[in-house]
Formats: sequence, C-alpha cells, structure tokens
Amino acid sequence: MIRKVAVLGSTGSIGTQALEIIHACPELELHSLLCNRNLDLLLKQKEQYAPLVTAIASPRGECPDGVITGPEILQKVIDGADTVLNAIVGSAGLRASLICRDRGITLALANKESLVVGGELLRDHISAGGIIPVDSEHSTIFRCLHREPRPVRSIVLTASGGSARDIPVEKLQTAGVDDILNHPTWDMGARITVDSATMVNKAFEVIEARWLFGGIQVDVVVHPQSIVHSFVRLEDGSWKALLGKPDMKVPVQYALQYPGRELELISDDGPLDWGTLEFSELDGRRYPAFDIVMRAGQDGKTFPAAANAADEVAVAAFLAGKISFGDIAVVIEEVLTGHEALEISDHETVMEADRESRIDAERIVRRLC
Repeated sequence: MIRKVAVLGSTGSIGTQALEIIHACPELELHSLLCNRNLDLLLKQKEQYAPLVTAIASPRGECPDGVITGPEILQKVIDGADTVLNAIVGSAGLRASLICRDRGITLALANKESLVVGGELLRDHISAGGIIPVDSEHSTIFRCLHREPRPVRSIVLTASGGSARDIPVEKLQTAGVDDILNHPTWDMGARITVDSATMVNKAFEVIEARWLFGGIQVDVVVHPQSIVHSFVRLEDGSWKALLGKPDMKVPVQYALQYPGRELELISDDGPLDWGTLEFSELDGRRYPAFDIVMRAGQDGKTFPAAANAADEVAVAAFLAGKISFGDIAVVIEEVLTGHEALEISDHETVMEADRESRIDAERIVRRLC
C-alpha cells in the first residue's frame, strides 16, 4: 500500500533528505511540500518531485502559480496525507503536530519543540502510537525499546558536545559566530548548531525523551565521535545501543516507513571508522545553559515554552552579532526567572507564554547590546 507523505520544512536539512528517501522508495509517495521562505529551492523541489500541494509560509512577494500561502496552509498540506514529517524549525511546529493529533495522522517528528513546549497537549497522541521520533537519539531509543520484553532501568542520550567542546572554557564567552557554527560532526542549520554548542538542544532532547518514554530515567553523556546514538540500560544489567555514522537519513527513513521494511543502501553503508569511542560526563562550566533549561523542564507548566522562546531570541541575536555567545545563557535564565508559569490547557496558553517570553528576551538583548 502506498503511503502519502507530507514534508513540512522541505527546504531544510531534514526535509531535503526526506525527499531523497521518498523518491527512492516505491512504497512512499510525496503528497505535499511546505517551506518557510526559501522559494527558489521550493520551486526546484516542486519541479523535481511533483507533489500534489506546494506551500510557503512566509513569501517575500507574490506566490507563483501552483504555490499556495495563507493562514490555512497547514491544513491544506496535511489534508490527504497518511504520514506527516514535521521538520519545521522552532515552536511554530507545534500547530502542525496538533493538527496531526486532531486528525489521527501518524507524525514523524523532527520538530522537538512540539514536545518541549506542548508535550502535555500531545500526550494522547503519543500513547496512541501516533508519534515516531526522527531525532537520531530518540529514534535509537525507540528502536531499542521496540518489542523489548525486559524491564528498562534508564535511557542515556549521547551528545557530541558541539563546537564548544574543543574551545577553552575561558574563551567561550566571546567565541565568534564562525567558530560556533563549525560543528565537528553534524551538518545542521544555524540555530540547531548553536543550540548544540550551548547544549540547550540536548536539554530539549531530555524533555522530549521524558514525554516519548514516560517514566524512564533519562541521562546524558558526551560522545564526541557521534557513532553511538544513545543507550538503553536494562534491569538485567545489559545495555542496548544503535551505532552508525552521523547520518540523519537513517532515522528519517525508519520513521517514514515504520513499521514496514527499511530501505537498502539509502545511506553510506561503508565501514565505521572505529578508532576510539569516548564518553564523558557533561561539564556544567562549559555548558551552563544546559542546567538552566533542564530546570525549566523539571518545573514544567509553561517554563519550557518560555525557555524555548528565550533561546530562539538569544540565538538569533548572537547570530546577528548583537550579543556574545556567553550571553545566550544569561538571556534564558533571566527570562525564566521572571516568568509566571501557567498550567497548559490549550495551544493558546503555550503561544501566550511564547509571546511574552520573546518580548522579555528582546528587552534583555537590548540591554546587553
């Protein structure tokens, strides 16, 4: 049976790899494309892959024929799809995830913010098996837990340490944009690369894992080689892990075809460069923002939404040269300190916390400039 796939965030790293996978698999059919603003690449994708629906969220001018925009585009690109790959960047992806929840559509989730800021709203969809994680760490845990009959003691997420891993601690405060964007193992977008350097991304992944794999303890270790994509520790003393090259095509293809067969040779199947596999504890001096965001996750309510909003503003300010790298943690902590958290009852509650926290973060950025 053909599975129709909607690709949200089609011009990003995850989206472009997903299109290659869909094109290579006769069991998958591209239903629709959505990007934020990269119209030139979107048009090339439309011509090459011929989706039923092509949409852009933030056009810089009038849309050409065959490309739609407007407030209802999420519904239009999702309608008729069997699986939705949500690779939208940031908290804007939550709305798409909620539409999938409401319509009972399988969600291949690459937008971790959906669970970070709105996990409470997606609880039932998770319980129903409607969310298949795409993050490499969570995909690994998902696969290791699949049909595992033995009790699980804990989950350990691996972290590369990002570009900040090899910069002397005393120089991190003033590290430049080019230095921070030079990720040692992964090729990702600017925001996630910065978040990898601050380890905010890993704190978000811990929050995400707690929603996906509720009731299981989640720990983190730094693994520079990015070969082991997380561990599951079982009560009988054994460990399970998935090893592979740092290649997002593997978790993307697994999510799009789950629970069916997997593609062959869609990724580089050459031998691993084993060398030495290193693991170490996370250094809080090097990654102060990690503990700040972890506390937000533990406090719950709208604190994670506030942390995400503050991080988005702070990272954008850093990339624009307005604040230093070390100031990112300062912005997040100050926003959280002043945040009046609410219980999450609906999407509007999350978005109001997001809006207020962005205003606070922008005020702090102006002060730090």
